[in-house]
Amino acid sequence: MELKVNICMLISRIQYDPKMCIVPQIGIASYISNFGHDVTWILSSEEIKEVQETAFDDARVFVVPCKYREGLLRPITRILYAFRRMNFVFNNFKQEKYNMIFVRDEVFDGLLALYLKRRYKIPFVFEMSNPIEQEYEVLKFYSKRNYFLNFIMGVYAHLVIYTLQKADLVLPTTRWMEDDFAEKGIKRSKMMAYPNGINLNRFINANGDGIRQKYELQKSKVVIYVGSMARIRHLDVLIHAFSKVKKVKGDAKLLMVGDGSDRANLEKLAGELGIGGDVVFTGQVNFNETPNFIALADIGISPVPPLDFYKLSSPIKSFEYMTLGKPVVANEEIPEQKEVIEGSGGGILVKFEAESFADGIVELLDNHDGAKEMGRKGREWVVKNRSYERMSQKLEKRYFDLLR
Repeated sequence: MELKVNICMLISRIQYDPKMCIVPQIGIASYISNFGHDVTWILSSEEIKEVQETAFDDARVFVVPCKYREGLLRPITRILYAFRRMNFVFNNFKQEKYNMIFVRDEVFDGLLALYLKRRYKIPFVFEMSNPIEQEYEVLKFYSKRNYFLNFIMGVYAHLVIYTLQKADLVLPTTRWMEDDFAEKGIKRSKMMAYPNGINLNRFINANGDGIRQKYELQKSKVVIYVGSMARIRHLDVLIHAFSKVKKVKGDAKLLMVGDGSDRANLEKLAGELGIGGDVVFTGQVNFNETPNFIALADIGISPVPPLDFYKLSSPIKSFEYMTLGKPVVANEEIPEQKEVIEGSGGGILVKFEAESFADGIVELLDNHDGAKEMGRKGREWVVKNRSYERMSQKLEKRYFDLLR
């Protein structure tokens, strides 16, 4: 008998919007609808008053209203929403004939999924995009008040490990995260590395001519960074690197696409280094516009600080650059970046140091033909290895194993 997946995906950390940005792992998991399977999302919105049913990228979507109050009432309203959402999920499962449930990151959704797994005797898939310790490390980085942090994160870690142990399929972002989970007692037989991938259709019509004209970059060699500008990203290394590039490449410009808590400091640093006019900060841009910004660039930059939890990550920006044939300068301390750049030949590996990044950028700017060939190889590798279709096919096989 032909197997058909009817999967319910609990998505807690994304607010519904018709133009919302869906992370690659959700996109890949939903792509199985192209193979004739049924995909349903349950998520929330602060903009509605009643439950709504809609669609997004071939997925059936149920949107549960959540209106959080400010101040002291916020925790209470969050709890009330949690109960309202849980009640909707229970009722929805009574009506629908799901044969699988998927949760991304959220441990409380994971516990809810464990109940549904037992109640309806269906497989539970738990995708973890970040290491267990990451939330603790980020909180510790930004806050000096750690009185209860160790206790709270200890409880959180215990619940996550319990949920991982009880899930039927665990999807860690990289094989390095899989190794980390295995050391914590999760069976390798029920894990499958699930890195970032690319929806190739999103990049088909990318054109940067209008943006190049808007920012007066027609006569410039453009180096681009796309992503968060949070302080924990240590992008001051990139600004210092570009100040060194400008000393030998006067026509170079750095395009910083995105926003974050450290943006103002980075702008100030660029001014202090005398390159304020050569570093363009665009601010937050529409998700669908990102390909157009990348299309105008000559080189893509992927600086990821070598913090322990980042070493287990799957940086998406490298794949986005490679999809549009841009050679990449990426630091080698991040295992997946190193493996991808070496395996594809799509760029240059450097150390997470200003001098090293500067040397890599200058090397590519000096070698137009070599850079173009790297861009070609990078795109070829992404299409072959990280397209939504290829990755979704692998996921479908594991789903079939669970259903059998």
